[in-house]
Parts: sequence; structure tokens; C-alpha cells
Amino acid sequence: MAPAFAEWKEHPENSWKYYAGNCQKAQEKMADVQSGRTTAYDVMFALESNLRTMSEHRANLAPQHLDSGEFAQCESVAAQAESTIAQGKAEFAAQMQRGVEEGRIAHQNSPEYQRARSLGFSDVGDISFLRLHEDTDGEARLKTMLITVDEVCGQHFRATQYVKPYVIYTVRPSDGGCGEVKRVAVIGGRSVEKGDYIDEKGEFQYLGWKKLVGADGFPTDIRVLKARR
Repeated sequence: MAPAFAEWKEHPENSWKYYAGNCQKAQEKMADVQSGRTTAYDVMFALESNLRTMSEHRANLAPQHLDSGEFAQCESVAAQAESTIAQGKAEFAAQMQRGVEEGRIAHQNSPEYQRARSLGFSDVGDISFLRLHEDTDGEARLKTMLITVDEVCGQHFRATQYVKPYVIYTVRPSDGGCGEVKRVAVIGGRSVEKGDYIDEKGEFQYLGWKKLVGADGFPTDIRVLKARR
């Protein structure tokens, strides 16, 4: 007994139109790359889409299409498109590497980095990105960095609690560009009142994690900074 609904299958002529049409589009994009009007990276994603469409319809082509010279040419175009996509990925990787190198040079030429080095620190970091610095460089290196107050989030830290001899500073997700609650304990800083903002010109050294017991009697783990000035 035949099923109530037979599997739908595209007509071979329609499959050929999709296959040949995307072959033509891929050929045009590669011609633009070869002429210098665009780069392999610029057309990489479009070529991947063309190849997917060609692959989807290839299996449904009729024998006369598979035996045609146009099909053979399109298969050659597909192979060339794969090479162009690989070239595009290489261009992207090189572009990213250049960006990283340019960023490194700009960072090392910054006044903040130069000051940190002059004071004997290995680098300079932002108070609101301590977790990122630790994840990227490790805690040992973080302890050798000069920590400053960044404008994105750091300047929004406010004194919220005093656990002798530490002042705990906190920011909320809605403060500046913070996006999440952040807390640090500072030792050796200036005298402050509850609600005061952290010193925007403050310089700190990271000491590590410490378990502090607050006024409510509950212990909490928190990062500790030592104020330089």
C-alpha cells in the first residue's frame, strides 16, 4: 500500500537552475577577487553559501546535466571557490594578527604603560577587569601589574563597607559600562565615607584573594588591592 504522502522531490530542471545559477554567482565573485575589486575575505561567506546550494542540488541533477561540459566547468569552479575560501580565512587570520600586534604596540606606547614600567611593574591593568587580566595572564602576572581606575567601569566603584582595615568598593551592573556586580577590597587608601567614589587617579597593586568577615558575620571571598597613593 502506497503511503498517504510521498516524499517531495524537486524536478531535475529546477535543481539544475539552482546549481548553475550559484555556479555563475561564485564565478563572478572570484572574478572580482582576481581583478582586485574585492578580497577573498569579503566574498568568503557568500561563496560558502553558493557551495552549499550547489551541493544541495547536485544529487538531484539529471544524467544529461551530469554529463554536460557546463557541469564539469562548475565542478572546477567549486574547487576554485574552496581555494578562495581558504585564502579568505588566511586573510582574516592575518588581519586579526595585525590588529593584535597594533594593539600591543599602542598599549606599550601609552603613558599609562610607560609609567607602570618606570615604577617597576610589568604592565598596567584596569581595576574593573581584574578577572579578565587573571584569565588572560594568570594571577602571578596580575600581582606584578600596576592597577589603575578605568573610565568604562572603574570610576563607578563606591565605598559600601568597611571591614578593618579594608574598604570594600562595589559597582552595580547598571553603573557605567560594568554590566555586572564587581567588588574589591582596598587596603592603605585614603580616608573615605560610605558612598564615596574610588579615587579616579588611584594606583594599586593586586595582592590576591582574601576571606573577609563582614558586619553580618558571614565570610566572603574578595580580591584585595593595596593602594599606592
